[in-house]
Amino acid sequence: MNLAWIAAVLQPHTVAIHPNFSDEEYSREPAGQLAALLIGGDWGISTRDLPSHDAAVSYAEKILRPETVSEGAEGLMREALSHRSEDMARSAALALLAAFATAEMEEYDACDSLLSEMIDLEDRSPSGRLVKAILTQQRALRRRDAGLDYIDDVFDAARLLEDVNTTQLPAFAMGPGASSTSEVALEKIIYSMKRSTWSLTPYEYDTRRPFESFPGRMNRLKMPLSERMLRISTERASVYARQVRNSFTAHFTNATVVGRSRPDLFHETLAVELLGHGEVYRARKDLATLRLVQYAEGADVDNLHVSIRLLRQAGATRELESALERLRAAGPLSALSRDARQILLRRSTPQRLRVPELVVLRAAAELMSPSEAEQALEVVLASASAGGPPNVVGASQHRIDRCGVAWRTASALASTCHKGEAIAALLLREVRDVRRHTELLDSNVAKAINELPWEDVPDSIRSQWGEWLADVDTELFGNTAEAVALALGLTIPHEGGPSGLNEIATRLNTGLRNDAARLTDTELLGAVDQVSATLNEMRESVTRGMFSLGTRSAADIAAMLLVEYPRASHLWESLAPFLISQSLPRLERTAALDRLAREKPQMPNATRVMFSANIDRFLESSDAGILWDDPVVPYPAALRFLISYNLLDDARIIASLARLSGHTALKARREAPRTLESLAGRATAPWLLPLALQMSHESDILTKSHAARFLSHVATDRGEFAAVATARLGELLTEEDGLLTPLFVLRELENSTDLPEQMAQAISRLHDEHPSWRVRAKASKLLAGWRS
Repeated sequence: MNLAWIAAVLQPHTVAIHPNFSDEEYSREPAGQLAALLIGGDWGISTRDLPSHDAAVSYAEKILRPETVSEGAEGLMREALSHRSEDMARSAALALLAAFATAEMEEYDACDSLLSEMIDLEDRSPSGRLVKAILTQQRALRRRDAGLDYIDDVFDAARLLEDVNTTQLPAFAMGPGASSTSEVALEKIIYSMKRSTWSLTPYEYDTRRPFESFPGRMNRLKMPLSERMLRISTERASVYARQVRNSFTAHFTNATVVGRSRPDLFHETLAVELLGHGEVYRARKDLATLRLVQYAEGADVDNLHVSIRLLRQAGATRELESALERLRAAGPLSALSRDARQILLRRSTPQRLRVPELVVLRAAAELMSPSEAEQALEVVLASASAGGPPNVVGASQHRIDRCGVAWRTASALASTCHKGEAIAALLLREVRDVRRHTELLDSNVAKAINELPWEDVPDSIRSQWGEWLADVDTELFGNTAEAVALALGLTIPHEGGPSGLNEIATRLNTGLRNDAARLTDTELLGAVDQVSATLNEMRESVTRGMFSLGTRSAADIAAMLLVEYPRASHLWESLAPFLISQSLPRLERTAALDRLAREKPQMPNATRVMFSANIDRFLESSDAGILWDDPVVPYPAALRFLISYNLLDDARIIASLARLSGHTALKARREAPRTLESLAGRATAPWLLPLALQMSHESDILTKSHAARFLSHVATDRGEFAAVATARLGELLTEEDGLLTPLFVLRELENSTDLPEQMAQAISRLHDEHPSWRVRAKASKLLAGWRS
């Protein structure tokens, strides 16, 4: 048994062909070639022109590339199983690589079958026990990834390693760069594997250790890291250092980085995978986030679906949601679709379908065909019926929160396949079981209700929801009741008028869709008094150094009252000083300012005078606090408000827009095109178009999409600059691979009856080719209205 093969995958620097020490005879050693290939970098480059006399090396090279990983995995499995009687160490090394490749493709059954077949071979020699321990630990990691019980494998591997004595193991040839013996290399491998078994042992198993000398949690923390993990950490640090150097070169010099590959953590992550170490989850996340950051900075990063998969397999839900939001907005949408299809193919059982998989399915729902969405919906409903998705390894999330993700995913999928009945019935069962009520249940059901396609829910289910709403205790299910009332255009029964901000907000929201729910004159007076008192009390409290955030914004409720009920105009008396106050956080004021800027309810002259007298104070004050921090100046929401009410001259507007668009903070630059939308009524002003065009070429998708909304007004106003705006919009609609820009533009054009021909062609192309059914539907509606 040539243990050099084991060293090649677990301690590769000891046997690898060295890029700086030439040894023609050793360079023909397949184990040495494999080791150099797995190290990567200059070591891997040194093997490119070497003849390989072992097919395993060629197959191993294939698993390092996404486009050939399947072919490489199949070849490695064949080699591992067909030649195991000749050299078990070689077969074990190839099985480890095949296990990595099949797990990467999430073919967990094939991975488990291969490793189990290798482990079941009887070899009681010291070398055989070492090989079996290594394979068993690898199976533990892969079963953990697949949502299976794995702890018995961890303990079996630990027992086997405890009995291995390096003096009983055969020596093997070391590489030309090695400075120690094979016995020392094997000691390091055994310790690395012990550390791997410890890393997968949950803390709660301290009382169930496999043998007396197996260290407990505290002792494991005190034990030194293995040399292999230290080397991997050093190599990771080197990759990050290269990334920083490249960024420095790009930002601070005129030089171009040439002649070297893009910094990447693939080989370092592969090394941790082969060890079966628990650090693999962080390694996967770091590899994915590095590639995503490079992509966001303009690097040509292929196979973004791999980064999405890595975040899923790392259990990094928060980072995954951020990445999905960016990809949905800006594309490439194919990365979402491809990973969603992999989930349906490989992780569709309740045991394997966790929150990260559900998050991807929800993000990709509108990109699926109806048949794909129906298949995905069946998978999600099966998960919900089985008690909800399982926890991500190493994390704990409340079951209701996990079920909530499943319900929202089901609602999103139902919108694509028009199967809303099953989800509406499921959610109704949940809220009827009052024994299970929690605030979490109320919150999660309400979110799912908001995304449910109610047009696909039959009248029988709708009426049952109506009956539930008539009897519900809004103290228990306030959020759900409001969501149902809004969705079905019903009213929430109350004794007397609305009391408190929550009830007032609920009545205002339901009144938007149901005239019967609008406030009566008596209720309006009571609501105005309550909101006005709250605004005054908050303003007085903050001057005394006391402030607390609520679930509803009193200022936004006041703004909505002014918009919907002109008789509430005396609310300006308490709202205006609240909005101008520098002591109150912007968090409490921004939503109200944006609503007022958008809807422009009538403002009394006395209030206009107050705002005019406080323009500098209003615009130029920043916002900083322990719990909130918004230092952007000028205050963007205030700027939009003042523009909408014609309280600023053009010079001040131009200067303010220039300050925002040239700000160092991305958050501020995003506010500039949003503010342009407040100037839609002056779309033909010649000084606005250059600003909007420049912003439409920004790399940030939010900046670009908001600029496109303003260009839509320029294009449809048919002024002297309409042709320029139309041409740019045509480029944006046909070249952008995301959802945000087309949805923004289509929404802005909803009320247009006369579309320029070039724009109509671009919208027609969206209708025919865009992967999102929502974009296609909006484009179809717009074209139908235009042609009629």
